[in-house]
Amino acid sequence: MGNLFSKPKPQAPRVLTDTVVPLHKWDDQGVNRAIIMLFMMRFDDVLDPEKLRSSLEKLLSRDDCRRLGARLRLNDKGKLEYHIPEQFDEKRPAVAYSHVKYGVAIGEHPLASRLPRPSAKPSALGDPNEFWSLMRREDGPTEIADYYARDEPQLSLHVVSFEDATLVSLTWPHTLLDAMGYHELLTAWTAVLKGRDGDVKPLHSVDHDPLATHGSEPREPYVLADKRLSKAQKVLFIFRYAYELLRYRDEERMICVPAAYVEKLRARAVSDLVAARGDATEKPFVSEGDVLSAWVTRALTRAVLAPTSDKTIMVVNAFGLRWVLADDRLPRDKAYVSNAIASVYTYLSVKDLLTKPLGSVAGAVRQAIVEQGTSAQLETRRFFELEAVKSGWPALYGDGWMNMLIVSNWSKGRFFEMDFSAAVVREGGGTGRTGKAGRPSYIQNRRYMKNFSSRGAIPVVGKDGAGNYWLQSTARKGFWDKIQNAMDEESP
Repeated sequence: MGNLFSKPKPQAPRVLTDTVVPLHKWDDQGVNRAIIMLFMMRFDDVLDPEKLRSSLEKLLSRDDCRRLGARLRLNDKGKLEYHIPEQFDEKRPAVAYSHVKYGVAIGEHPLASRLPRPSAKPSALGDPNEFWSLMRREDGPTEIADYYARDEPQLSLHVVSFEDATLVSLTWPHTLLDAMGYHELLTAWTAVLKGRDGDVKPLHSVDHDPLATHGSEPREPYVLADKRLSKAQKVLFIFRYAYELLRYRDEERMICVPAAYVEKLRARAVSDLVAARGDATEKPFVSEGDVLSAWVTRALTRAVLAPTSDKTIMVVNAFGLRWVLADDRLPRDKAYVSNAIASVYTYLSVKDLLTKPLGSVAGAVRQAIVEQGTSAQLETRRFFELEAVKSGWPALYGDGWMNMLIVSNWSKGRFFEMDFSAAVVREGGGTGRTGKAGRPSYIQNRRYMKNFSSRGAIPVVGKDGAGNYWLQSTARKGFWDKIQNAMDEESP
């Protein structure tokens, strides 16, 4: 869990010529400070590492993108600041770059050869943490203090080259950006890589925080107000959660859900909802994301709890603010490369989760998004969260005995569609290719977390070129055989 009371590391000397601006409110939060993200893309082609490096550095040298190359510092009040160099050079580059080259095919490398490949049925595959040495340089940052203590660039690019494949990884502190912010970064990077600098959207202003007043007042009654936990219930929930993390170790797996299986799952969910309504005139809508949320939470719960249990499961779905705030705070003509994530909450008993049809569960997830995902509801929820912070207690809803699962769907980021073909030196000829040249065939992330755990978190990384979905999940160590059995039982 880390030491909650550890003293901050001494900071690197300040550079007087740096431009200093504060971080946005949604960026400088405790949970964001605690997480260092690593994101690896496998390409079944040989890519030019220098083209990758130079194009990313060129992007970050643009006037409106220079914040992405800024250094982090703590001010006298303990708040994070961006210190933007007057110019980037070899001593203070925009990006920390490293490159390793192996003169063998990826299938001959003892570690890289074990990277997961698509499966014929839903399967829990390799542990993504096994591959950390392929994702970063040996002395790469592992906590937020490394950035302000070492004058470390916020973005680290690590490229691993094989004779027939390339691994491209970026590392950054979560204070910099979220999944959709990363989508904006990759979209801009690939545009510069292709020589289409004019396609890069300008970033929202560095010195203006468009979300600074979001949540300053409630706009309407909150739909979950009657579920708010008392202080005693919060103590119970937090104690149970902390005990679970301290008592049992984590174990993470990649999960591949084949394309045909997802199609059948969604068709089954829609059929369930039609049957429940008894009205065929209007076809109900549930997205693939809703269905995957329902499916994976059922599998994880079935591995732990009996279907007769009345315990509450709180399914937390990460919800991006960029679309709902596009008409006022976050216009689409600019890229918001920061954090803008809220949450919506679905509450189900274990009995309902495991015994009701899949469509019922997916429909409950969709209904929660519809009810809680409006601009007014999200701002009202934010108001109560900010008020709770002042009291020293989080704003929690549900009951003190509930279990929590967190689904973060990155599919809208379309990471498997990112086009790095302009950096392709030689196309790979392997039979495992699942997409076009210069597109990632496999993606995984890894997190360094201080004082937090990813237990119960389920990032949906996205859909590969063949339509297979890739998920990650962290569960109690020793439970993955049970989870695999539960996935096997969930027939489409």
